[in-house]
Amino acid sequence: MNPVETLLIDAGTGPLGLWRSRCSFDGALDPHADLGHAFIAAALMGEDLPALTTSHETVRYADLLNSAIDVSCCLQQSRSFRRGAPVLLLLPNSPEYVAAYFGTLMAGGVVVPLPPRVERQQFQSVRESTEAQHVITQLRTVRSRADILSDGPTRTVVPGNPVCLPSVDDATANSLAAVMFTGGSSGTPKGVMLSHRNLLENARSIQQYLQIQSSDRPLCILPFYHAFGNSVLQSHLLAGSHLVLDGNPTFPETIIEAIVKHNVTSLSGVPDLFRFLLERSSLGATALPSLKYMAVAGGSLPHELSLNVAARIAPAKFFVMYGQTEATARLAYVPPDHLPELGASCIGRAVPGVDLEVVNSSGVPVAAGESGEIRARGPNIMLGYWGDPKRTSEVIRDGWLYTGDLGEVDSSGWIYHRGRLNALIKIAGYRIHPSDLENFIIRSFPVQQAVVVPVEQAELGTRLALFVRAQAGTTELNTNQIVAVCRAELPRHMVPDLVQLVEEFPLNDAMKIDRLRLAALAAEATLQKRKIA
Repeated sequence: MNPVETLLIDAGTGPLGLWRSRCSFDGALDPHADLGHAFIAAALMGEDLPALTTSHETVRYADLLNSAIDVSCCLQQSRSFRRGAPVLLLLPNSPEYVAAYFGTLMAGGVVVPLPPRVERQQFQSVRESTEAQHVITQLRTVRSRADILSDGPTRTVVPGNPVCLPSVDDATANSLAAVMFTGGSSGTPKGVMLSHRNLLENARSIQQYLQIQSSDRPLCILPFYHAFGNSVLQSHLLAGSHLVLDGNPTFPETIIEAIVKHNVTSLSGVPDLFRFLLERSSLGATALPSLKYMAVAGGSLPHELSLNVAARIAPAKFFVMYGQTEATARLAYVPPDHLPELGASCIGRAVPGVDLEVVNSSGVPVAAGESGEIRARGPNIMLGYWGDPKRTSEVIRDGWLYTGDLGEVDSSGWIYHRGRLNALIKIAGYRIHPSDLENFIIRSFPVQQAVVVPVEQAELGTRLALFVRAQAGTTELNTNQIVAVCRAELPRHMVPDLVQLVEEFPLNDAMKIDRLRLAALAAEATLQKRKIA
């Protein structure tokens, strides 16, 4: 495997005037052609306006474009760089991330974002799979990640280098722009290949139904290397909005403080972010006059909690959304005015430009009230999985993305999510869905969250492990009581063999509950029980 060249980025200024001259000279600036053109058009439109504000600085669109040009030039000067080459990003949410992202695209590269704290094994797997020879990061990451960044040369992105200019003219809308590696909360990471068109069309769809404007100030808590965070970044940046990078989910009150301090207009997050805000912040008690909406996706937030958030932020709106990385993040949303009347697990209707259906195993749309698989069609559907044509052909058939999610459609056409198709667990010949037991536990006990994972028993085969988080102030909850009620009211194959109380659920880099980690904890606990017995 070839050594990886590390490029260190620090925000600087570059030859904005030279780039503006070239755009005027060749007349090639087309914001609909590719992401590079779209970003340049947005940056030139509002070059003196603020693009990003962190807790300690504000960066203008001109500065951001200059830094992206610096990245593009640095890549093009590398002997090992070629158009279409994958470039790994190891950067937190920052102006540097945005410059590296768009600078890579402007150079003709393919962006492969990864968490700065990515596990060594996953980093090596992605690097080998993509054969990437370049990684863009910061000095502090190099120092802390010598385990993965010590086998190649290191260069610094030089500000204001006029030797070369970005080359975006040869890109096409259907060219590969990014590979987002995702394993969700379980399973082997998959490289989702997204084209310029995928990303642009999804951004425009989001801009339409959220009515995003240049005057908006979104608070960007979601990591940009995650598909949801990436969609927030692009839909706002390409609209000329002013993005705010402040607040810390570990300390939820800092998010409320950031909304007030920066006159934030929107906040998007995964379910656990809103749980934290409800439990540990002054949401609802602190006035948020600038706020237009909040939005949740990336998992299921219980309906009563969604209504709670909506009530606390009114008159601002609360959007419940549904999507997948394979669909460039967004597929459906619940119009806020309909949220109170729709039941739990409703994902609403398709976002603009997307068709959604619930079909049976033959691909025929099911009748109202019947279950089937949710499938989607539109310009946001991925090109396929990186290096895996077999898996690609399994999920993309006749132009439709088969999501692997179970759903139902009611008589009014609203779509309801009924769990993952591949999440079904076979126990003693019966197939059950973890959500069936999870929902029973939440209905029957003072429980905030319940998560079920399979665990293998040496002599019994697959059994269920249940992890529960009690509601605040609850003292009488105990595992023996939970097991007793399950035995009395549920079929034997749905009774968990292991029940554990947790104060917090482990989260992965996408801020979702880490079911793989819970499965490992269940296996360890089961082994200890056998030793004691």
